[in-house]
Amino acid sequence: MASWKVFVLEELQAALQDRSAGREGRARVRCRRAAGAVLQEYFRRRGLPDPWGQNALYRMQFALTLPDLPPEARQALEHLTRRVDTNFQLPPEIDLVEDVRRLALSLLGEPLETPQGTD
Repeated sequence: MASWKVFVLEELQAALQDRSAGREGRARVRCRRAAGAVLQEYFRRRGLPDPWGQNALYRMQFALTLPDLPPEARQALEHLTRRVDTNFQLPPEIDLVEDVRRLALSLLGEPLETPQGTD
């Protein structure tokens, strides 16, 4: 399995564990890091520059400027870059774990499955 995919799956697994333990903020950070890794691989495959080091937010903001970005990827990235409200929450209909999965499928054509019973 590719190293980017191993990293992303580990981050998603940890995000689900954080979520279960009531650490939603940590889960969001892990999802955003996972999205950054998906985008890093996407940029590599397309031959696009990636000068942002480990900064997932800059990668996501840059990706949102791409005119040919698929709508599913755009929506996932809009969720992943959305600011939390004054209670440090996102709207309940937003699931960043699912958004990372949609992003990988949309941009790389690769499903991200986590082991059974962990979601």
